[in-house]
Amino acid sequence: MSDSGFDSGDPVAAAIARFHQRYPARIDEIEAAWKAGDYAAAETAAHRLKGAGGTFGMEEASTIAYRLERAFAENRLDGVAADIAALRALGK
Repeated sequence: MSDSGFDSGDPVAAAIARFHQRYPARIDEIEAAWKAGDYAAAETAAHRLKGAGGTFGMEEASTIAYRLERAFAENRLDGVAADIAALRALGK
């Protein structure tokens, strides 16, 4: 194990493990920014999750994060709570 707590023998597996470990916090970041009314920060956080999800094979999470990114950019907030709940369900 490396100092980061991930097996350094397989860097791809370590990166995937880090993504899954950090996934709930990424959703929390989006939700906290949304609830604080900081839609620019929520958009940025959703954008990061979209990219990471696509990179690590979570296409459905990436699609939902893209929808959130657009919602915050366009101030269309009706589906935000449902999308955040959907992201959380994918992480279980």
